[in-house]
Amino acid sequence: MTHSGPIGVRVRPATEDDAALLLAWRNDPDVRGWSRSSAEIDPAAHAEWLRGTLARPDRHLLVVETDPDGVPVGTVRYDRLAEEGRWEVSISVAADMRGRGVGGAVLRGADDWLSAAEPGAVEIVAHVRPANTGSRRLFERNGYRATASAEPDMDCFVRRWQGR
Repeated sequence: MTHSGPIGVRVRPATEDDAALLLAWRNDPDVRGWSRSSAEIDPAAHAEWLRGTLARPDRHLLVVETDPDGVPVGTVRYDRLAEEGRWEVSISVAADMRGRGVGGAVLRGADDWLSAAEPGAVEIVAHVRPANTGSRRLFERNGYRATASAEPDMDCFVRRWQGR
C-alpha cells in the first residue's frame, strides 16, 4: 500500500531493499544521541532486525519519500502497544533534510498512512528526550499533546483521533 501524504510526500512500507538506507539513518550520530539506545548497529544485526520487523504484524516500518520524485527523506516506525488501538511512533528525518520543515510532512503523512492501514487505531504515543526541543516542537505542532510519562528520562506526547 502506498499512500500520498500532505506537502509533497508519499509513504510506503519499507522493504529489505531499504536496509542500507535505514541502517545509515539509524547510525547517524544525531539519531543515536536521541534514541533510547545510542549504540551503533552493525550491518548483520540490522539485517536480522529488519527481516524480523518486516514480518511482524504488530509493527509498521515506513519510508517517506518526496512526491513525485521519490527521494527518501525519513522513516517512521509504529509499534502496537498492549492497549487496544494504541501505537507508539518513532521518527527519523534524513540528516540533509533536517531544519527544512520536512519533519512535519513526514509525521503527518505517516500518521495518515497508519490511520488508513489500521482503522482501529485511536491513539499514537511518542516518547522524546526532554532536551530534544526539535522533536518536542514537531509533535506539538502536529496534534500531539504532552502528557505524564511513565518512562524516566522521557517526555510523552499523545495524539488521539477524534471520533474514534
